Amino acid sequence: MSFDRSLARCSFCGRRAPEILHMVAGPGAAYICEDCLHICNDILNDPMPFSAKALELAARPPVVIAAPQEPGKAGEAPLSREPTRTIIIQLEQKQQDMTLMLHQLQLFSQHFELHYLWIRPPMPTGFVFVPRLIFILRDNTGKEWAGDRGGMLLMRPELASDPELAVYQGSARFTPLPTSEARNMVVHAADPLGQFSEPPLAPWKFEISLPS
Repeated sequence: MSFDRSLARCSFCGRRAPEILHMVAGPGAAYICEDCLHICNDILNDPMPFSAKALELAARPPVVIAAPQEPGKAGEAPLSREPTRTIIIQLEQKQQDMTLMLHQLQLFSQHFELHYLWIRPPMPTGFVFVPRLIFILRDNTGKEWAGDRGGMLLMRPELASDPELAVYQGSARFTPLPTSEARNMVVHAADPLGQFSEPPLAPWKFEISLPS
C-alpha cells in the first residue's frame, strides 16, 4: 500500500501544498497546514468551550484528502462515477429564515447520495467556511444511516435571487444501499450551529417514497 503525496492537502481546510508555506504530515494521509495549526493553538488557549474559532473549525465541510492506493484486483471492474438510478424528490421546507430543498437521490453500485439546496443568510464575518448539515436517515425496514459521509457543500451565488440570502448546493453520501424491501425513508437534517440560535432550531424532517 502506498500514498500519493502529490495529492496532499490540509485535512482541515483542503488547501494543497503550493497554496501554503508549511504543511505538517501525520500518519497515513493526514495533513495540517500552518494556518489551521495556529487556529488549533488559539482554540486550546481559549478558556471558552465554544469559541467562535472552535465553532468555525467544527462547521467546515468534509475535506477529501490523499488516500491509500491499492492495486486493483485482477478482473475487477472500476467503480462507476455515474448513478445507476436517480429518484427525483423535490421536497422543500422553511424554518425561520432558512429553506432546505431536497431534490434527488442518486443510487450508485455501492452507495447512495442525497442532493439538496440550502438557502440561508450568508455566514457572518469570521466564518470563512460554509457549515455542513448533519443527516440521519431511516427506512421502513428500520435500517438507519447517520452522518455525512464523503459529502460536499458548495456556495452557488449565481442561484441567489435575494441579496440577503445565500444558496449552497450540497450532497451527502451514505453506505450501504437500501435493500429491495425499502419503500420509504425519513430524512432528518440538522444545522450543527442551530443549537445556538434563539430559539434553537429544530431538525428538518422529510418523508421520501422509494419506488420499486
